Amino acid sequence: MAFWGDYHTHTVYSHGRGTVEENVLAARARGLKAIALTDHGISGYPQNLHPADLPAFLSDVKASREAHPDVTVLAGIEANLVSLKGDLDLTEEWQDKLDLIICGFHGIRVPDSLSGILNFWLPNLFPTKNLRRRVMKNTDAYINAMRRFRVSIISHPLREIPCDLRVLGEAAKEYGVYIELNSKKCLFTPKDFEVLANTGCRFICDSDAHEPERVGDFSAVELFEAAGLDKSLIANWEAFPTFR
Repeated sequence: MAFWGDYHTHTVYSHGRGTVEENVLAARARGLKAIALTDHGISGYPQNLHPADLPAFLSDVKASREAHPDVTVLAGIEANLVSLKGDLDLTEEWQDKLDLIICGFHGIRVPDSLSGILNFWLPNLFPTKNLRRRVMKNTDAYINAMRRFRVSIISHPLREIPCDLRVLGEAAKEYGVYIELNSKKCLFTPKDFEVLANTGCRFICDSDAHEPERVGDFSAVELFEAAGLDKSLIANWEAFPTFR
């Protein structure tokens, strides 16, 4: 019994240390049946996937698929949530070329709009005492992103951005989006797991690997099990997830 795929990994196309091929080989060596290459979105480049590099990235993914037919190799992106309206640093053209979209907030990724900076980015970097209102706005931002884009996974919720997990989980269930158990840094408490599980949403456990050696790290599942939850709630446990 095992996880079948790791759906959040980074390569040299953003600030990962391995190539697409090296990540795929690492997945294969660990007995995985699937891997997604999900480099960071286009804001804040050169450390992120530069728009000009998308054809090369997709070509590398295609080459690895052909070289390793026993592993399902997916092309994805970890797009940055950059506004209260749910804007992502992702164009519609890119959506059509990718197998999955991860949505996350990263404080080092500065929005390119003044509104995004003043109303979303800065308030989360320097939160005020009115945390309840900030939580509501952030949660709405995630929901707007799920509504407007073909988001498949919400990555590392609560990291740098507070939100209402009950409302987020309900929306994730409605839109068919997975809530991530991030093995690089999982901030969920046992109570958080309980709140999310009670919404009926599904989870996905990933490594968020930035080097090939960490591909296939599913250690976040230990916190999930410690909270008394069953691994059958995790979409990549002995199964392939279905992405939007």
